[in-house]
Amino acid sequence: MGDSFGDQLALREAAALLGVHYQTAYRWVRSGRLPAQLIDTRYVVSRQDLDAVDARRRAPGAPKAPSRKRIDRHAERMHVALVDGDEATARQLARRLVDEGTSVIELIQSVFAPPLRRIGQDWHDGHMPIWIEHRASAIVERVLGELAPNPRGRRRGTAMVAAVAGDQHSLPTTMAAVALRESNWHVHHLGANMPDHELVRFCAEYDIDLAVISVTNPDVAPLADHTAEQVRATDTPAIVGGAGRSLEQLVEEANALTAA
Repeated sequence: MGDSFGDQLALREAAALLGVHYQTAYRWVRSGRLPAQLIDTRYVVSRQDLDAVDARRRAPGAPKAPSRKRIDRHAERMHVALVDGDEATARQLARRLVDEGTSVIELIQSVFAPPLRRIGQDWHDGHMPIWIEHRASAIVERVLGELAPNPRGRRRGTAMVAAVAGDQHSLPTTMAAVALRESNWHVHHLGANMPDHELVRFCAEYDIDLAVISVTNPDVAPLADHTAEQVRATDTPAIVGGAGRSLEQLVEEANALTAA
């Protein structure tokens, strides 16, 4: 059976058109936010109702994003969940904020990043074993994978996101990929520890509009810079990320490079 029912769409297709995860659309149906009918054990949404919900989401001031105090409280609860390895609670907290209007970038920078920094510092100071930090990072990466938005309409371009050989941390590349997708980029996420010549080759073979190279290990920063120069030599813009650079800055620079 296909995903369309005349003027109606299966819930999974409706979620894709709205740019949200299927489970988010399902919760909207259960709460009444997204009208739907149950046909042959499957929820279907009319195009008219889909357009109305999408219009309300895009209207100025709607939905009203959670307050700073609420986001900070969720960050504290997220810290506890990540330390305890409570993935279900971490996922629930993140989805709730996104459903309420928090952007994925704000979620990463204000709800995930502070707990991860605290956990990393506690490990560095000897107050916490390394496996807690690794487990927390893995949980965040999985949750972000589920929340990754689907680009809507015309794409800004196609981006490649990766870290060079010697940089083992994949979570920053996941964060960058999710942020770019939220800004309507099509993203090839290659992860961490990629050989520099393979990144250059990939950009050439797949007609990439933008290369983003994440750097968390300062020892490989020269290699990341060299790789970016090789990519730029093929007339492909390249951005090298690192400490002190926010996801908002990445997205702004990416959009500016391709808007020229």
